[in-house]
Amino acid sequence: MIRNRRGRVCLLVVVVFVLGLAVPAVAQDVPPYYYGTADTNFHYVSAEEFQAVNDAPYVHTEYGFWKNGDSSVLQAMAPLRLPSGALVDGFTVVYDDSDAGWAVEFALKRYWVGAFGAKGLYQFGPVFSSSGTPGVSSTWWDLSPDVTISYYISATLTTQSYAFTVYLPPTSADVSFRGVIVRWKRQISPAPAVQTFPDVAPGFWAFQEIEALAASGITQGFPDGTFRPTANVTRAQMATFLARALGLHWAP
Repeated sequence: MIRNRRGRVCLLVVVVFVLGLAVPAVAQDVPPYYYGTADTNFHYVSAEEFQAVNDAPYVHTEYGFWKNGDSSVLQAMAPLRLPSGALVDGFTVVYDDSDAGWAVEFALKRYWVGAFGAKGLYQFGPVFSSSGTPGVSSTWWDLSPDVTISYYISATLTTQSYAFTVYLPPTSADVSFRGVIVRWKRQISPAPAVQTFPDVAPGFWAFQEIEALAASGITQGFPDGTFRPTANVTRAQMATFLARALGLHWAP
């Protein structure tokens, strides 16, 4: 039996912070990813994941570095795959700029598609440039303000995606690109304006955490609509919370 002096609320807040609840994750292909809202995660997007626009030649050199294989500037793109709600505060670009006249340029962009074929593009911050930092280097690029990953805007039924764009100089330049390391943290989803449970008001100290659990379906409250934040948690209730949170156990 799990016991806690502050009852249901403390136990559920622990569950929220351990699992780092926001919206379920999208593809995550570079482990490990830490759960909880305090730990920092790093997501690596290698140069080989980038695809050149218009099928321009984009060639591997050595040690994982890639460069332009054409006589004009090359643009290549790679998707950023992070969970919805991830808070990105910046990234580190890894490159080799040994050419005094050319540089690697890099940017994070958001693409959206709306109703009736409408679409658009937004760039976060200025374009990073390796100019002034010659040789093999890894340079931190701060995003200000931080970027919260969100794939859907329900009010307008709009879908969004995120991608990095790299610009590489002509093949004659001694410039190549290795990849980008993204730094991010998990967040708890913002609390709604209207409370879900009559006994958990917006001013309650665990209001945001309880609302996150309710929105994710992990908790549904009691049949009378209450949450009873100070009541003890039974083993059956704890099993229900964990099974819903972890998606246990589906089998065909």
